Order: sequence, then structure tokens, then C-alpha cells
Amino acid sequence: MSKRPVFYLLILLFTLLTGCEENNEQQKRIEAENMVYAAYKAKDYPRIITLADSFRTNGGFSEGKACYWLGYAYDRMMQKRMAELYWKTGIAALENSTEDEDVRVYAGISNRLTGLLSTWAEYEAALKIALPAVERLRSLKCDTLSEYTNMLIYIGCCQSRFGLDENKSNKKLEEGYLAHLDNIKKHPYATSYRDAIVGVINICYTYLEMKEYDQAMVWLDRFSNLIEGYMEQKDAHADYTDKQWARYNIYRAKALEGLGRKEEAAEAYKQFRKTEFFQTAEGKILASDYLQLAGLWQEAADNFRSMETLMKEYGVDYSLESLQKVILKKYVVNKQAGRIDSARDVSVMIVEHLDSAITLARLAEARESAAVYQKQQEITAENERYQRQRQIAGMIGMMATIVFLLIYIFVRHRYHSRLKKAHNDLKVAYDQLEEATVTKERMESELRIASNIQMSMIPNVFPKKDGLDMYASMTTAKEVGGDLYNYLLKDNKLYFCIGDVSGKGVPASLFMTIATRGFRTLAAMGKSPEEIATRMNLELSENNEAGMFVTMFICMFDTKLGRLEYCNAGHNPPVIGNADGQFSFLDVEETNAPIGLWPELVFKGENIDNFHNRLLLLYTDGLNEAENRQQEQYGEDRIVKLINSNCTKNTHDIVEALKADVNLFRDGAEQNDDLTILAFRYT
Repeated sequence: MSKRPVFYLLILLFTLLTGCEENNEQQKRIEAENMVYAAYKAKDYPRIITLADSFRTNGGFSEGKACYWLGYAYDRMMQKRMAELYWKTGIAALENSTEDEDVRVYAGISNRLTGLLSTWAEYEAALKIALPAVERLRSLKCDTLSEYTNMLIYIGCCQSRFGLDENKSNKKLEEGYLAHLDNIKKHPYATSYRDAIVGVINICYTYLEMKEYDQAMVWLDRFSNLIEGYMEQKDAHADYTDKQWARYNIYRAKALEGLGRKEEAAEAYKQFRKTEFFQTAEGKILASDYLQLAGLWQEAADNFRSMETLMKEYGVDYSLESLQKVILKKYVVNKQAGRIDSARDVSVMIVEHLDSAITLARLAEARESAAVYQKQQEITAENERYQRQRQIAGMIGMMATIVFLLIYIFVRHRYHSRLKKAHNDLKVAYDQLEEATVTKERMESELRIASNIQMSMIPNVFPKKDGLDMYASMTTAKEVGGDLYNYLLKDNKLYFCIGDVSGKGVPASLFMTIATRGFRTLAAMGKSPEEIATRMNLELSENNEAGMFVTMFICMFDTKLGRLEYCNAGHNPPVIGNADGQFSFLDVEETNAPIGLWPELVFKGENIDNFHNRLLLLYTDGLNEAENRQQEQYGEDRIVKLINSNCTKNTHDIVEALKADVNLFRDGAEQNDDLTILAFRYT
């Protein structure tokens, strides 16, 4: 038998075995995900801890994902130190990975840890987590994730708590909020609204805690708008809607009470009580802040009777965190309500659980201290050697114990020296990151200013004259773009144009500015479209070492004669309405080249003697060459089809319909070119 078939058989067998092994691993991960998700839906947090620990050991979960779920479960059980420990461990495990799944888990952990630290008023610690995470996600082009957007909001909230530059804090909050709205526009689903609602809740809570009630009212209006938008989605859930209206009304009641508008606050609280969420243990506890602010201590004390139910529902232990955040509040409201016996019972409960809570906190703190620097190999090696020495010392006598103590002192000294060095290195790195962030923000601000200047040159108010109907829109792919459109109305003549400059970015933007000024100057002189193109070409082709050019379609419409003159300089043929009411592409002069290439070129013009009751649509190739996720182009056929179905509408609605259809076609794909559309009709 030949050796070659045997060789191929061995390769085939190895491939099959490898494939089976990969399939088994994938199946194991899917089963692990399903089991943890089922526990998550059931709010069975102790089971989440058991499962995550198990999958962490047998490989069903990566280290980062296991730490995410462990931190989540401990957070829900109000064991803040344990949650913080596991989330910091997860960040350390994932901070160097660029795998998509790892980056998503990293974003989720960073977002939750930032939220946890913010909730516990550890704002500096929250910023130290959020700032590097935001910078890393931005560098990996993952700044469309909802976790990234929420961390922008956390950063703004923390800066507000510190009393830093108010404008800078508000800028971060607005940036995060607008990013949520942009995501909703691109992906109009219930999940997008829920992500935005979480961010706005954090802002409202921050302003309420800071007692800045006027600002809270502004954001509460946005909160209600988001809830209404969520309700309109097909995949919206009634129980979630009810909970968010409850949260909105109780937050509003607190803000109005803080502003001294007591009757309105009482009405908002009345609306809160009408929700189903109010009947839950969580709902009654949520009402306590307003009731305390309003001095309604008896009702607040009644609501806190459901505290044990809430703790049992979420599996909350008697940790220092739960004693501080929940049980101590129950003591205060009972005392203020004059229920001395109840207050005494709560104080006894606190005393009974305080010792075990302190022990648990110390245990968590010890674990946290050991895990923070786990990634540093040298320190880890020192700890392992220290542990081995400690075990040996336990088995020998008193003399060995003395030797061990001497070694321990020596190791401890080295450990603290290296720990101090690590802290200093971290401070330097943090300062460098902050400086880089400021520089990048300044550059982005300058580009935004350039964009604002450029857009100010593009008209957004169109001629108001009997029979004229014109509208245009430009959407740039980058901060600044190379597309243009403009018009000039002089006596009974309306000049208008559209253009597309070669290249992208700032150079194209500058060339676009020169072309726009040239068009308006020559139009004001009453030149014909072909003369405008010829004169602009002569001007722009001189000293054009970069070889830049612009395609343009230039028109002049005489309102008295109803005559349209035009000159096409290498631009896309426009769509025009025919006498039979159907639309097609206009035949244009093909010998005309783009403007700016050859100075001696003389352009040829064309005309339509009677343009009454006809529509002309000009556009740049950002429309017909727009691509979706599969890199398929929008195409010219879709343009004609959409115009035929919308031809009875005014020009504004036609342009907006085209833009909406292109966005729907892209399906979330990034815009690859500037998009400019201009529609004109004379009746």
C-alpha cells in the first residue's frame, strides 16, 4: 500500500479529532452561559457564585467572565468589598486582550465597577477605573458600546461630585447622553432605550444626592422622554415600563420637595403609589428618601417593614454595607417616627450582626489586597515563597519560628518597597494618561470648531419665492468634509450647485471652501453655468501641486422664463422627472471634466426650456455608493425607485426620506463617504 494515502488518512483523522474537541469546548461554554443566565433571571445570586466558581475551575468560563459574574452576584447581595475584589481581578486578567469577547467583558466589568464605586461615593477611585477604560475602548474603536457611553456619564457625575469645572462635567454628561440618542437612532430597539435610561438614572440620582434639584428636573424631563420612546418599541416589557415610571415619579417627588413645591411633590408621590412597583419591597424602600425629606416618618417606617423581604429576595447578608445602606436607615426612620421599641429592635439586630460583618469585611479586604497586584510576577513569586516559608515554619519548633520571623521581616520589607514603586509607577502612568486625554480632547474640540465653521458656510435656509421649492442636506463622514452645495438668488435668477472634492479631511474641506466662494462670486456677477465652471477651473488649476479637483453640477433657473440652464463638470448625472411623471437620470455632456485639472478646458452648458412642474435631484456619490455590513452598495436603482414612490411630497420630505432609507440600508455600517442631497422643483 502507498504511504501517501496513509499520510492523508492520518491528517483527516487528526482534523476530525481536533474539530470534535473544539465543538465540545464550544458546547461546554454555551451550557455554562445558559446555566448562569437562568440563575440571573431567577435572581439566585448564591447559585451564580457557585456556578461561576465551578466554571472558572473547569474552563467553562474564562477568568475575566467568571470574575464578572462573581462581582455581579456579590454586588447584588450588597457585599461591596467582594464585588470590588473580583471586578478588579477581572480587569487585570483582560486589560491586555484584544479579543472581541474579552473586550466586551472588560467593558462590562469596568462599567459596573465604576458604578459601584460611584454609588459608595468613592469618586476618585471610580475615575481611576473609568478614565483608562474609556481611553482603551476608544483606541480599540469600541466607543459605540453602551458601557463606554455610560462610563462617560459616570465620569461627568464624579467630576460634578468633586466640584470640578462645571462646564467640563456637563460636557461629559451631554456627550454620553447624545451618544445614547445616536445609538437609539441607529438601533431603535428597546435595549437601546434601556441602556440610555440607565445612564440618565445615574445623572438624576447624582443631582438629587447633591441637592441640585433644578438640574435634576432638567434630566428628569429627558428620563420621561426615554420611557415614552421605550414604550413605543415592539420588544418593550410592561413590568420594566412600570418600574421606570415609578422611579421617575419618586425622583420627581424628591426634586420638587427639595425645591419647596410640596403640593406638586405630593402629587408625584401619589402617581408613584399607583404603580405596581410600589407594592414590591424594593419599591417601598425606594420611597424612603422622599418620605424622609418630606418629614413623613410614619409612612417611611411602615415601608421599612419590607426590608427583610427585600434582603431575602436578593440574598443579602448582614455585611457592613447592608448594615450601613439599609438597616441603619430603618433604625433612623423608626426613631424619627417615635417607634422606640422598633428602633430598639433594629439596634439589637445591628449589634448582633456587627461582629460577623466586621470579620467578613476584613476577610474581603485581605483578599482584595492580595489580588490587586497579582499580575506582577515578581511580587507574586515573593508571596509564594513567603507562603512556603510560613508552612515550613509551622512544622518546626520555636527556633524555626524565630528564623521564620526574621525572613518574614525581610520579605515584608522588600514587598513594601516594590509595592511603593508600583504605586509610583501607577501614578506616573495615570498622569500621562490624563495629559494625553486632555491633548486629544483639545484636538477633537478644534476639529469640531472647524466643522462648525464649515457648516456655517452651507445654507440651511432656502429661498422663499412663489413656485420655488428647494431643500438640501449634507452629512459628513468625518469631522470635516469635502462635499458642498450652495445657492444664490439674484433678481429672477436662482443659481444653485452641488459638488464633491477629491480626497477627505481638512485638505478637502479647504478646497471645498475655495470652490464655494468661487461659485458665489461668479454667480453674483450673473455668469452662465458653463462660464462659472470655466472661470473656476482656470482659478483652481493654478498652483494646484496637490492635484486636487472637484466635480460639480451647476444650475441657473430663470423664474420668469421657466428655463433651466446647467453645466455638469464630471459629477453624477442628476435624477429628473419626465413628462410622463416617471423619473430617470438626466443625459449630460460627457466631455466636461472635473474642475481643477486642466487650465485650458472650456466647459459646455446645456438647458431645458420648460422646467415647470418637474423635480430635479442632485446628489454626491456618498448616496449611490453607500455600503451596508456586507459591503453592498445602495445603487442608482434604489434612488429612482424611492423618488418615484415619494414624488408627490415636497423637497424637504423627499431628501429626508432618502437619508432615512440609506441609514436603514447601512444597518449600522459606518458611513464611508460624505453624503449630500439637493432637490429642486418649480411649480
